[in-house]
Amino acid sequence: MNATRLNDLMRELYRDVDATVAAHQPVCTNRGACCKFKQFGHRLYVTDVELAYFSEGMKHAWKPVVTDESCPYQIDGMCTAREHRPLGCRIYFCDENAQSWQSDEYERFLSRLKAIGEDVGIAYRYREWLSALSEVATPESAMPAIPETGPSVDGIRLPVIE
Repeated sequence: MNATRLNDLMRELYRDVDATVAAHQPVCTNRGACCKFKQFGHRLYVTDVELAYFSEGMKHAWKPVVTDESCPYQIDGMCTAREHRPLGCRIYFCDENAQSWQSDEYERFLSRLKAIGEDVGIAYRYREWLSALSEVATPESAMPAIPETGPSVDGIRLPVIE
């Protein structure tokens, strides 16, 4: 897999996502409460394509998952991984006016994520964010290339970034 190609495709996708969200003009009123998953009563899911991009982009600012209750990158109501945050983080707003468009936009961009995976050779998998972070991206495995003897999840090799 070509890391430069993945980075270029993901930056383009996320620019489009951010422009689409901005056009809808949602309002964030909870200062990161949605990042406290257990307290907020929801879970975030990501694709392996997003995980590969996130792991590569955040490898020098890695934060371990300490609890299954909140995202380690949310600090004092602010996201410290904004540039590399996943699709769900970009689209979800608890703003009542945002509920009508989120699902359709999410599905539209999720199909683009699947296409990016096919393009760069990362199989489609969709899994819960915190467990994926703790299983996939550790300081050692968040490096550009995951060695052949590196980690696997559920017996499946993790994405390799070259």
